[in-house]
Amino acid sequence: FDLTGLPPTPAEVDGFPADASPAARERVVDRLLASPRFGEHWARHWLDGVRFDPTAQTIDRYRDWVVRALNADLPYDRFVTLQLAG
Repeated sequence: FDLTGLPPTPAEVDGFPADASPAARERVVDRLLASPRFGEHWARHWLDGVRFDPTAQTIDRYRDWVVRALNADLPYDRFVTLQLAG
């Protein structure tokens, strides 16, 4: 829930305890961080904070840019700079 905002699938719940390797947890975290749902989940929090006008015609492009930036792990200072420049 913390990384993607979504519950794990039944297959993921069953598969995690079956993987006894020491790197099992790291693989799950890496998979969740690589998921496009990660950016979608965290973009929601960012967009709530910036209070962008939801009736604006460019909201979809801005939302998509924020999701892509979060999924690409854009450094925070660059992320903010690009938004202020925009």
